[in-house]
Amino acid sequence: MTETTAKRILLVDDSRVARLTLQYLIKLTDEHAEITQATNGDEALAVFQPQAFDLALLDFNMPGIDGLVLAELIRQQDANIHLVLVTANIQDAIVARAKSMGLDFLGKPVDPEQLASLLKS
Repeated sequence: MTETTAKRILLVDDSRVARLTLQYLIKLTDEHAEITQATNGDEALAVFQPQAFDLALLDFNMPGIDGLVLAELIRQQDANIHLVLVTANIQDAIVARAKSMGLDFLGKPVDPEQLASLLKS
C-alpha cells in the first residue's frame, strides 16, 4: 500500500451546523483529511498560509467579507489552491462570478457525491 499525503482543507462557514455537516461529509470520503475550520473571512485569513492548504471550501454569506472576496484574497497569496464556493445563495450572478474567478461551486444542501468528486480532483 502506498502512503498518500492527507488532503489539507480550510473550511470557512459562519454556521456551526454547516461546518459540522461538511466535516462529516468530507470524512466519509477521506477519513485522513486534515480540516481547519474558520467562522468568517477574517478568521480564515488569520490561519491561512500559502501552500498550507490544498483546498478551501468557502461559504458566500458570512459576516464581514463574503466568500468571493475571501477567495480573491486567498488566491493572491496562493495561486494553486483549489477554491470552492459553498452556498445556499444560488443566484446566477454569484455562480457566474465564482466560475469566472476559477472557483468550483457547490450548492447547499451539499450533495455528498458532488463533494466527493471535488475532493478527488
